[in-house]
Amino acid sequence: MPWTRPSAPCTGLDINLAGVNFAFFFWLFPEGAGACSILPYIDIPWFQHSSVEYVYELKTPNPLSMSSGQYRGSLTYTTGPGGDFDMGDVMLPNDTAITLDFTLDVMHSLKVDIPPGGNRIELMPQGGWQAWLNQGRKPTRLFRDQTFNVSASSRFKMQLECQYAIGNTCALRDTASADLVPLNTSVTLPSGLTDASGLPVQHRPLRLDGSGTELFQPGFYVERKPGTLHFEITREYVEQMLELGVGKTYRGDVTVIWDSEIG
Repeated sequence: MPWTRPSAPCTGLDINLAGVNFAFFFWLFPEGAGACSILPYIDIPWFQHSSVEYVYELKTPNPLSMSSGQYRGSLTYTTGPGGDFDMGDVMLPNDTAITLDFTLDVMHSLKVDIPPGGNRIELMPQGGWQAWLNQGRKPTRLFRDQTFNVSASSRFKMQLECQYAIGNTCALRDTASADLVPLNTSVTLPSGLTDASGLPVQHRPLRLDGSGTELFQPGFYVERKPGTLHFEITREYVEQMLELGVGKTYRGDVTVIWDSEIG
């Protein structure tokens, strides 16, 4: 049936459904195709479009790089002779314009799961305390790596808040003397999450001013992938904390924030 085969570069679907006074046809218009048409090979004394179905493919930016929210827009086509939909000079529409209104919702997810008990961090030397207790050998550092699972479909940043601060980082405080020692906090994110330069995130320091962690972004949807928070006190401050014959307890609250509100 000729109605199913428009002029190139358009193509038609071979919907071979027709009767004495009706026929169905469906045309596909490639992007930038221009005008596609067909000429009847016999005189048609009477013709009517009883219905028109419209199918479209919408091209958008990468949704992973879009901010959450509602996006609206409209597209208007003209109808009639010389219009976008031109059914011939003798077929005049009762409306010269067709306006399509679009409403798109972009809803991202950012979820972080820390295993039970993961909010209580105890810093330990490599191999435990036996070398210090039995031989008096001071550890070179105190540390703890805490894993978490992250799901992310959009950009986010990470921030640090402290009960006790020293410089640009958090600190732990001796409950007896109020002495402070800096606690280095850093993060490693799973594969698929990078910084603004596209670099992987490995032991990236978390600072009070947020520098270096202003933007992390997924290259694809990341679902419950493991990351790690690293907490460490370096050697020079371990020396300060461990005095022979003096018992000390250092405490402090550290708040790590995953924030999807990117300015």
